[in-house]
Amino acid sequence: MPRPHQQRVAWDGARVIVHASADNDWAVWFANWLNAQAGPPWGQLVMDSRARMVRGYGYESAALESGLWRVRLGDLMEERPDLVGPLAEIFRETTDQLRAAAA
Repeated sequence: MPRPHQQRVAWDGARVIVHASADNDWAVWFANWLNAQAGPPWGQLVMDSRARMVRGYGYESAALESGLWRVRLGDLMEERPDLVGPLAEIFRETTDQLRAAAA
């Protein structure tokens, strides 16, 4: 199976984390998953992101958080290339679950 493209995974992941973080349960789930895979402080970064979006104002807040996450995830995959596949898979699965929940 071909290795996922890191930049695509970073963009998709940023979008998914921001979208999922609108819901506290999803944010906690992502925080726990990232802590387990990448170690602290990744989980806290998810919760901090959620807190900023709760206090933020709509699209601007989500766009800012997406940009931050794109860079963070890109850096993480540069440091930990072993996480590219697992991140791609979890973002794909979460996208499917979020779509199903919205339907």
